[in-house]
Amino acid sequence: MRVKLKWILLFLLITSSVIKAADAKEWQLVADESNVRFIGALEGAPFRGRFDVFSATIDFDPQDPESGKITGVVKMNSADSGDAEYDAYLMEEDWFNPAQYVNSKFISNTIESLNNGNYAAHGELTIVGISQPVTMVFEFNATDTKAEFSGSFEIKRLLFGIGWEATNWVADDVSVQVELELVQ
Repeated sequence: MRVKLKWILLFLLITSSVIKAADAKEWQLVADESNVRFIGALEGAPFRGRFDVFSATIDFDPQDPESGKITGVVKMNSADSGDAEYDAYLMEEDWFNPAQYVNSKFISNTIESLNNGNYAAHGELTIVGISQPVTMVFEFNATDTKAEFSGSFEIKRLLFGIGWEATNWVADDVSVQVELELVQ
């Protein structure tokens, strides 16, 4: 009986260690210490804004990046450029149209390690119901229980059907920057 109990305890110890190791790469977002920003050009000058409501699911281990998965969701009506007139345009049907398309979403398909210590998440970004391939290059710095995720990608807004076709007033190129604080 005593030998059997030792084996059961050993099994439980090993199993709990394996389960903990399997969960070690799942990170939780600290939303109030994170941000998602966009930068475009309006009449040749930088046009900056942010999304106030977003979520992210990060399943990533720098020792095994290929097994990682990144999902980010942005609530489109939370766009804030700091200018009420511009924000009103962003909410129109020609632009973000959040009445019909509540969220935009990025889902990684693969993640690879780059030679410079950064990583690249190849995936799909869906905005206003249109999906396009996107590669987000990111840095990931972690301690035992905290991590910083800093990534960016470029899009062409017209590929998503966002805004007016003329690019002399609003440029086609938009940069998206993601800064996330994460905990385990």
